[in-house]
Amino acid sequence: MNSRFLDPQLAAGNNDTQHALEKAREDIARLTRENRAYARQVELLRTAARTTVDELDTLVLAQALARLAAQAASAERATVCILEYDAVVAQSQYHAPEVTEGPIHQYDHKLSPGAGCGLGPEVVSTGRAVLCHDARVDPRLGEEFATRFKVRNAACVPIMNHQSNVLAFIEVFNRTGGGFFTGDDLHRLETLALQASVGLQRGRLVERLAEWSRSLEMLLAFSAAVNQHLDPTHLMRNLVENAALFVKAEGGMAGLVVAAENGERQMACDGLWIHKRWLDWRRRWRAQEGLAGLVMESEFPHLSNNYPEEPFADPELAHHFAVRAALCVPVKGPDDIVIGFFELHRLTPQSPFTWQDAAFLESLANVTAVAIRNAQLLKAVEAKNQEIQALSANHVNLLEEERRHISRELHDEAGQILIGIKLALQVAARDVAPNQVELRQDLDDLRDQVNRATERLKDLARRLRPPTLDQLGLEIALRQLATDLQAGGDLRVELDLESPDTPLRQEWDITLYRIAQEALTNIVRHARAQVATVELHYYPDKIRLCVRDSGRGFEEAAVTAGLGLLGMRERATMLGGSLAVRSLVGHGTVIEVEVPRR
Repeated sequence: MNSRFLDPQLAAGNNDTQHALEKAREDIARLTRENRAYARQVELLRTAARTTVDELDTLVLAQALARLAAQAASAERATVCILEYDAVVAQSQYHAPEVTEGPIHQYDHKLSPGAGCGLGPEVVSTGRAVLCHDARVDPRLGEEFATRFKVRNAACVPIMNHQSNVLAFIEVFNRTGGGFFTGDDLHRLETLALQASVGLQRGRLVERLAEWSRSLEMLLAFSAAVNQHLDPTHLMRNLVENAALFVKAEGGMAGLVVAAENGERQMACDGLWIHKRWLDWRRRWRAQEGLAGLVMESEFPHLSNNYPEEPFADPELAHHFAVRAALCVPVKGPDDIVIGFFELHRLTPQSPFTWQDAAFLESLANVTAVAIRNAQLLKAVEAKNQEIQALSANHVNLLEEERRHISRELHDEAGQILIGIKLALQVAARDVAPNQVELRQDLDDLRDQVNRATERLKDLARRLRPPTLDQLGLEIALRQLATDLQAGGDLRVELDLESPDTPLRQEWDITLYRIAQEALTNIVRHARAQVATVELHYYPDKIRLCVRDSGRGFEEAAVTAGLGLLGMRERATMLGGSLAVRSLVGHGTVIEVEVPRR
């Protein structure tokens, strides 16, 4: 039908229907786009929620949040900064559309508002989200910042905990397509920040638990290690190194109380620990001088989180080594008297020292004080032992000298007297008449008794101090000793003796001879052995003497019970050597001596 014959009203209705259909199609397309956008946002928020639930590592979470923030705000770049005491301690970046994740940076950067610092300082101070439509004219960024980092516009939202403290902030730059960030973008970022808050708090709690666990392990290791050091200086340095690990300090020093020439108590330090190494640092402080002198006088810890302004600060520490915070703790002995100090330093404006740190470090100081006291007592015991050993050595030397003197007196004086008596008896026998048989017999008996007494004197003199030891050396003296023992009993002595390439000092000869003599005498008296072996060998750095038997042996628990064994061990110790005794009931005994060759 020709349209010119249509009713005008009907034609107008068709046009309205056509426009309505077109509008409906446009609305459907718009709603489809919005639904897709909402679906993407819901999926984004779902991904964010899943990420905050699954991820326990705050640094990895920050990296994921940067990517999600860029997507949520349609930004070219996003940054997540984690804070601690208003200082940035970690930062993660995400760049789009290349979809590249930047590295996680860990550092300590104090936030300070001003041009070129970004929107973060304002967000942290106010706790509110902010927008920037033109970075070049915004005073919080500035033209230099905008040009250097190619920033057109920006938005920033805080991530806060339930106490409204800012844990971190999300900052996005340059909305894609050249547009501006809107309130909707901020709303999505804030929703993302609310979800991230739970994950960050949980991650921090897990990290704190891990730190506490590590601290406990280190504390146990410290308690075990501190008792292995016997020198108070090493103990104090070990305390500084471990305490710095516990409270995350970069440096420190320690010292002990010493007496000055006038008797005044002073704190003395000989080293500075910084950047994980010790430097030579010799200082002394009187009472009320420096933090060390202050805690010596007050007997309480001293905390300073603004060290350069501290009245008791060391100028060199403050300026040359850039110490920003210090915590000085006294070390008190069991009698509650200060015996030393240790001081920890922080070089960067990170988290300040707290009194909780001071209380913890005092517990470490108490453990170290006990170890120092034990070390001092042990040192005193060692000094007494050395004194006793010196007295014992002097006693043995005097004894040997007295034996030498008595041996000489018996051999020379008493021996000569007996020889004179023997000669007098011989002369008297010649004057006796032949018919005086009984008198002659009595004189002969007296001569025999004098001969036997002379032999006994010679034997006693030889036992007290064998002349072969002084005249011919240790090897011949041991052979003579073995011959004498075999002549007087059923014991057979086998010898494996070496001759030294150079003569030994007299003390070595006497000591080794006396040990062998005592060991063989014990075998004759107690072992009921048929065979004994004496071995003497020389090495470049030591001398080894071994006496073994095939006798009845004894229990190991009785090794140190006899005075003879104690005497042999003491003689070996006098020469810096050692004596070992091995015995088994029914299988004999072995006595082995090793002394250094000097």
